[in-house]
Amino acid sequence: MKVHLSGASVSPLFCNIVSENLNWELTSKEQSDYQLQLQPGEHLQIYASFHKATFIYGNLPQLFRALTLWHNQCGECFNYEEQPHFEKIGPLLDFSRNAVMTVPALKKMLTLIAKMGLNSCMLYLEDTYEIEEYPYFGHFRGRYTQAELKELDDFAAILGVELIPAIQTLAHLSNPLRWNYARKLKDTSDILLVDDKNTYLLIESMIKTCANSFRSKQIHIGMDEAHQLGLGRYLKQHGLEDPFSIMSKHLNKVIPICEKYGLEAMMWSDMFFRIGSKSGDYYDPEVHFQKTLVQNIPNVAMVYWDYYHHEEKDYLTNFKNHKKLAKPVIFASGIWTWNGLAPNYGKSIATLSAGLSAAKKQQIKQVYATLWGDDGQETAHIAALLGLQYFAEAQYTKTPSQQLVEKRFKLFHGQTAHDYLLLDSFDQTPGVAKNNPGGSNVSKLLLYQDLLFGLYEETLQPYDLKNWYKNLARTLKTVQPTTVSATLFAYYQQLANVLAKKATINTATLLAYQHHNDEELKQSILQLKELVLSLEKLHLAHRDLWFEWYKPFGWEILELRYAGLIKRCQTAIWRIEQYVTGKINTLEELDAPRLPFDGPYPLDPGTIGRNLFYGIYSASKLSDV
Repeated sequence: MKVHLSGASVSPLFCNIVSENLNWELTSKEQSDYQLQLQPGEHLQIYASFHKATFIYGNLPQLFRALTLWHNQCGECFNYEEQPHFEKIGPLLDFSRNAVMTVPALKKMLTLIAKMGLNSCMLYLEDTYEIEEYPYFGHFRGRYTQAELKELDDFAAILGVELIPAIQTLAHLSNPLRWNYARKLKDTSDILLVDDKNTYLLIESMIKTCANSFRSKQIHIGMDEAHQLGLGRYLKQHGLEDPFSIMSKHLNKVIPICEKYGLEAMMWSDMFFRIGSKSGDYYDPEVHFQKTLVQNIPNVAMVYWDYYHHEEKDYLTNFKNHKKLAKPVIFASGIWTWNGLAPNYGKSIATLSAGLSAAKKQQIKQVYATLWGDDGQETAHIAALLGLQYFAEAQYTKTPSQQLVEKRFKLFHGQTAHDYLLLDSFDQTPGVAKNNPGGSNVSKLLLYQDLLFGLYEETLQPYDLKNWYKNLARTLKTVQPTTVSATLFAYYQQLANVLAKKATINTATLLAYQHHNDEELKQSILQLKELVLSLEKLHLAHRDLWFEWYKPFGWEILELRYAGLIKRCQTAIWRIEQYVTGKINTLEELDAPRLPFDGPYPLDPGTIGRNLFYGIYSASKLSDV
């Protein structure tokens, strides 16, 4: 398709990205099939005739979105308009849970972000950015060099996407504080020592690096979940001190550093709420802030994060309480990429819908969808693409319907929304309430639980997971992926195959052993040998997916888990063979009683269970002293 662009002066690099993405050939006016007039304005508008169209846009992502929308109807006469609800909107990409996107992969992701009409993106970097003065900061963690950050920032600027650094300047720093250089910087293992000059030398280096690497004049300085603040070395040096006075002291040192480098700071708001709540609950509706507390908070915006509530009224209450702090409020919802092995779309859409609706009513100007990667980023960021489409439609529609999101997802990404919603089925299993409000991660429990110890065996046994995952694997086989999603769906199809095979092995082996049925135990051995082959295929499929998107650093953690699964499977075969051949008289692993799993998360009705790898794999100590 030959297209001629005229009017507003838009970067040739932007035009090239758009034309490559939409498969256009940019030509002269005389050679073109379509003549497109570009005109800056207040918001997105399209006026299209058969061979001509005028595009009015408020920013470049709006233009990219408008061109994509028109591309679907080129050659038709129509007028179309969209009014955005937020000034800044986009994802927060977590690159601190081992998975750091390669520069080409992040450029691909930024292109998709801009194409949907999202104009902002936070990069969450605890220690995955280079600080020249601290060579161990981010060592072997896949950290971005300053040159890489500048290259990414330049690319984002071409697309009109504002890249914003999101770092930590108080807590969540266990990785960078593990080295000897940080011994004098620590209050506790993951919290910096407040009121120490060495701490502020490090923080200034952090902030200076961000100021030199990003165009944005905003910076997210973190400061969330510092639950043990002042209870480590600080306590020994200063005695017991009120947590707010420590926070206030620290903030009033960090904010001037930000201002020194021309940056406006924002921070997670939870610590103030925990201090102001009698129960220490972030979402306590009865939270009360002392007047002196509010007066002592320096010039910093409050980021209200909430990916848990399903009712709009809860968000409205929390927005109201945030305004008591008398600071600008930014909202962060979430697309549940941290549920386990697959995204939790049911909970994501429910919480996004309620939270964004409340944010619109409260006239919040800046919103983000967090894509966290807890426990090693088992779910790739690209698996959240449907959630980001919902997020984009919420920007341009009061309340996006499921039908609209499905239509737009097909238009923008060339794949059905149904395909991505299949990923929700990994944890939306029998026994789990609709939309998985409790965040059950059944697929993760089943994959990682041991074949002989089976910590979750008694919990999972009542549900027909074998047929559930067998049917899911069969359905996933029919998916027609795009080049963006090919490795993603190859991985998930194989994951469903593995789970279908593993679903009944534990119980079948246990029953055969209890009934002294050697023939059934021999069948278990055959099934376990098939499982080994399936696990090896899954490992390779996941490796392909990881290396398509991420740097090699961090993959070794997931690979260690795969190696453990495969070797434990082989050991189970060896142990059972020893038993059926009479070399041993008992299998202590199978003699141990099976109990419903107890903790750490409460099993509410409609919840099967949720845990991290170490709590699923074994009851023994995985590491540490």
